[in-house]
Amino acid sequence: MSSKLTVCGVCEYRNINKSSVVWCSECDEGLCEECKEHHAASKGSRDHSIVPISEYQKLPSNILQITQTCPKHNEKYVIFCKKHDSPCCRRCVVETHDDCRELKAIDDVIRNVKSSNAFLEMEQMLAELSENLQRIRKDRQNNIKILKENKTRIEIEIEETRVLIKNHLDKLQESLMKELYAAEEKENKKISRLISSIQEKEREITECQTNLDKIKQYASDLQTFLAMKHIQQDVTNSEQFLEFLWKEAKMSDVTISFKKENVLEALPKAINKIGTIILDTRLSDTTLASRKNKQAQTMVPTTHVSNIDDLKLTLGQTVQTNGKDITGCSLLPDGRMMFACYARGHINVMKTDGSLDFTLQPGLITTNIHFTEESQKLVVTSDRDYSITIIDMKNRKSEKSINVGSHIYGIVYKDGKLFYNASSRGLCVVSLDDDSITQLVNATLSPYSSIAIWSDQLYYINNDDSVTCCDLQGTFK
Repeated sequence: MSSKLTVCGVCEYRNINKSSVVWCSECDEGLCEECKEHHAASKGSRDHSIVPISEYQKLPSNILQITQTCPKHNEKYVIFCKKHDSPCCRRCVVETHDDCRELKAIDDVIRNVKSSNAFLEMEQMLAELSENLQRIRKDRQNNIKILKENKTRIEIEIEETRVLIKNHLDKLQESLMKELYAAEEKENKKISRLISSIQEKEREITECQTNLDKIKQYASDLQTFLAMKHIQQDVTNSEQFLEFLWKEAKMSDVTISFKKENVLEALPKAINKIGTIILDTRLSDTTLASRKNKQAQTMVPTTHVSNIDDLKLTLGQTVQTNGKDITGCSLLPDGRMMFACYARGHINVMKTDGSLDFTLQPGLITTNIHFTEESQKLVVTSDRDYSITIIDMKNRKSEKSINVGSHIYGIVYKDGKLFYNASSRGLCVVSLDDDSITQLVNATLSPYSSIAIWSDQLYYINNDDSVTCCDLQGTFK
């Protein structure tokens, strides 16, 4: 495969030996500088995506070896059979899939695969597996530390007991110490073996994450689609490994304690034991991270990409907000609704049946509101006062107010920071640790509009009504 990558396929066909500088995944061959120009100009290939050879070679070897043509007929894949979960060339359809009804054009199946729910789910699964393996490893390492501390403490207790009964108990002490060391060594070995297997899994998951990142950047959609099946199997094996750890009770904490014998009243010759080494096993306090939706997305992306015209809305409920000039709303975890009334400066909290629960009066003209479930705080913006007010919903009292010195409209919370629409001052962020304000994006945002966060991505509306996505550092996506 490496020689195929480094040699221009077009020139090789003409018995000319030239090094390739780019790789076309759709043509499945490398191109030299001259052929690259013809390739870009040709009507049949001008829309093909090319990648520099140096970048394409960063893909894992097993991904580079994935063929994009049918190995049986040496024809390009054009159809995907959902029934058999396999790509097919034109001749495959005729020979073996003639009765299959769920046949989709391969271009429709792989379209947007890198931004599909399945790909996102794969990234999340790998991140979760890596996090869980790290948690278990750290927990087991901490158990070794506890065992060592237990051993140190018990050594002191044993020594103090030995002093009380003098030389007669020296031999018993030696026997008991051996029992203690043996117990600790035995459990250490068991835990160390488990940690070794966990570290191996961590390396596998890290490699999968690295490969997935490279696939996302450099692999073709078809390569990505086919490679995800291999990675899915690795993920499934790792999840089964985690389940095995729990079911086999390998996550139980082991501690050592010491129980003294009642030796003070006994005659020295009658004493044959001064204590007992006890291994106390209990379930570890460590918890595993778990996605809310444990069912992985299917590895076959939907063949139809929905757009706004496909959405069908069904009226669920009509609520009288009891307010005027409603400019903001937020939902509470229990289903209650909050509405900000701009003109009156009130915030009406409505029950799930639509009736009024109570009214907050923060004492300012309210523009927008945002409830943070993590801290049970309500964030209120006031465009007229250029301020952000934080209300503790437990006691319904204002906690503090931050003057941002500019227009302020939509607002969201993430990791101790408030991101807000400052209109002509762009997208800004205020840290709740020190109330410092930073301009994240220097652009004019649409006034009165909201902003949103999803999967660590920020979305905001520009002054021309276009929508922009950036990361939490303001980098354009």
